[in-house]
Amino acid sequence: MYTFAIAILIIIGYIIRYVYEIRESYYVVARIYNVVEYCLLAYFFSLHVKNKIIKKVLLFSVPIFIVFCFFDYLTEKSPALPFLPLSIEHITLLIFIIYYFFEVMQEMAYEPIYQRAIFWISVAFIINFSGNFFLFLYSTNSYNDESFKFQYAIIYATVTIIKNFLLCISIIIKESPDSTSNPNSIDVDLDTFYPIENKL
Repeated sequence: MYTFAIAILIIIGYIIRYVYEIRESYYVVARIYNVVEYCLLAYFFSLHVKNKIIKKVLLFSVPIFIVFCFFDYLTEKSPALPFLPLSIEHITLLIFIIYYFFEVMQEMAYEPIYQRAIFWISVAFIINFSGNFFLFLYSTNSYNDESFKFQYAIIYATVTIIKNFLLCISIIIKESPDSTSNPNSIDVDLDTFYPIENKL
């Protein structure tokens, strides 16, 4: 769903920018892209975070982020790319992804973590968010500089290619049904008359 939604927004944005050459509408599409990406990724990682409080904070951050993006759009003096909302998105999701890895390190796993698709997805977005965070933060004041635009394009393209490559790896990963439990363990039920009974 993430790939489908983002692909449609990118196609619409490029058509508006380079075919019809309407920069104002392109900036609106870029802001919609920002909001949709945050909402989808926040929901996705909320499915994998086990701590109920962190899960609620992650889901509750979605409407707050939407309001913030809308406020930033209204207070913008002239149409421009949403560098500040992008920076907020990147640092916020980066914190939640790092917390997810903290949870993974606490659990008992009987297979390498790199054999899970969520690992490659998380690494892809860690690289994407950490690589672009300072770029977007710096772009708020320097994007109109022509030499900076060239550096911006190189950095953004490189990080995006790496992210997409890692997302492609996550697609081909074959996961076992339950990677957190030992497949050789016996389920012992001490409440029944026959205590040692394998329920597999």
